[in-house]
Amino acid sequence: MNIILHQEDIKNIIVKLDDVFKKEKDFLNELDSKIGDGDHGLTMYRGTNAIAQYLEEYPDLKISDILIKGGFRVNEITGSTIGILIFSAMKAAGLAIKEKESINIKDIQKMLQDSIQAIEKRGKASKGQKTILDSLIPALESLEENNDETDDISTIKRMIKNAYDGAESTKNLESQIGRAKWFKNRSMGVMDPGAYTGYLILKTIGDYILKNQ
Repeated sequence: MNIILHQEDIKNIIVKLDDVFKKEKDFLNELDSKIGDGDHGLTMYRGTNAIAQYLEEYPDLKISDILIKGGFRVNEITGSTIGILIFSAMKAAGLAIKEKESINIKDIQKMLQDSIQAIEKRGKASKGQKTILDSLIPALESLEENNDETDDISTIKRMIKNAYDGAESTKNLESQIGRAKWFKNRSMGVMDPGAYTGYLILKTIGDYILKNQ
């Protein structure tokens, strides 16, 4: 089965992300309290809620503009490091599919690839440093394995699993980036909230595709 997402699908995914981070904000705050300021969940919820509200005001945006302008709203509302990284990722994803009216699994791969590169550049981070990249990069690897003989749905299921496994793997890492590195001595055994956020984003996208395609 070939995956095709249209503008309305992207809007629906944004709404679902808003709901997911509303439900998960306390857990994310709890994770963050062990290695940071304890507000990661609230920040992500404020960000996704800002995008959802923005789309209510401007419902006719193209897919690329939903991502680029939505990302700008996240950065504007949150004023945080994760807000800057999410904005950078969303802008890169939007530019990757500029002017497209629909996207397929290869577009999703390109969007994730460019998002990762933007985060690496802006955050000066890499895989294995206990960040959001530890869930995003394994997910990208599953998409890169997709070919003409691979079922898109199976690929999406692997993407979700790889993202989760990547987030889980951060329990065995010490924090090395940003404020979290100040708490690296107590970061072992704790899942990185950014990595879990990456998993939640990809799971929400993947679950929507599995349910609606």
